[in-house]
Amino acid sequence: MNGVKFIRENGGLSRVLPGEDHTSGLIVYGETNVAKTLLNNAVDLETISVTHETNPVLHYHVSEFFRINPGAKLYVQGVEASDKTYTEVKVLQNFAQGKIRQMAICDFKMASTNLQTCVKKLNQIAQELALGITPLSILFSCKIQTSEMTSLPDLHTFSSERVSVVIGQDGAGRGNYIHGSQPSVSCIGAVLGAVSKAKVSESIAWVERQNLVSDTYDKKFTGGEFKGLEMDVPAFCDGSLVGNYTPAQLQSLNDKGYLFLVQYPGNAGTYLNDSFTATAQNDDFAYIENNRTIDKAIREVNRVLVPKISAPVYIDPDTGNLEASNIDALEALCEEPLDAMLRDGEISGHHVSISPYQKVLQTSKLEVVLKIIPVGTLREIVVKIGLTLQK
Repeated sequence: MNGVKFIRENGGLSRVLPGEDHTSGLIVYGETNVAKTLLNNAVDLETISVTHETNPVLHYHVSEFFRINPGAKLYVQGVEASDKTYTEVKVLQNFAQGKIRQMAICDFKMASTNLQTCVKKLNQIAQELALGITPLSILFSCKIQTSEMTSLPDLHTFSSERVSVVIGQDGAGRGNYIHGSQPSVSCIGAVLGAVSKAKVSESIAWVERQNLVSDTYDKKFTGGEFKGLEMDVPAFCDGSLVGNYTPAQLQSLNDKGYLFLVQYPGNAGTYLNDSFTATAQNDDFAYIENNRTIDKAIREVNRVLVPKISAPVYIDPDTGNLEASNIDALEALCEEPLDAMLRDGEISGHHVSISPYQKVLQTSKLEVVLKIIPVGTLREIVVKIGLTLQK
């Protein structure tokens, strides 16, 4: 019907989200160098002279990140050429004072023949950062040719539980437009936004919460032409459309552990197929949410225990064991942040225990055992249905 219609848009106030779970990092390799900086919205790119013309890929992924999760914090860097060492990941995390929880690496000129080498190197870096109690999850995308799509390696053999590989891409909007001049741009910015938007316990493939379609970009970003809704047409980063693949081919890519865009019949929107990491499926950390949950627990328990370093601990003079009051106090201290995660629905339960039979006088070392029950994810729902004469 005729009339005036109003559409409420979100994100204009640039309100910053509480906490640090959303704090993210993005490094794009293959464009003009951009110094490390912190952004609170896509408009901030203007302050560092980054435009859709000077750095189209970086500008796009930053825009996509904030489109999905306005109010988050994003540390960014542009690197002209990749040497496959990715030392910039460590430096950017250090620049952010260890606050980055998830980082996207878009190396769109790196051939997929180097995929395993790159993933394993990034996983090694993530493991080293974790030793310093600054753990993060890493997303990675590289250049993929159409001829390689059906022969991509199985990521579940990579033993790299801290890295996920993104091969999805927009098929009819700004991402597709950029792909015309910069192939394999991927949709890693949007995926990073989805990771930062989700609770640490949530899968980024949660259909009810993670629709990646919201709006279109101004035609100034797409060569003066209006394009469709971003991510409304799912594609792969070789430029091929998801709709042109058979169910068996899509299942094969899913079974190999790649992240890409999917749609569900009868449900509007575009979503991620899953939240795989590049490790065996029976690994405790086979999914991004498993890593983010344990990483948050580590950071939070570390926060309350660090002040106790070199503190006195008393011994029961009759038994030589640790005094019960010391044990109770330390267990309660560790339980405090885990109780907060439980209240926030980020874990299902936890248990903290400290054995009194520890030789602290001889070793000056105390062992604390933490057990966390994670939140499950409904990856598949099986419904049995049939006709019957009576119920």
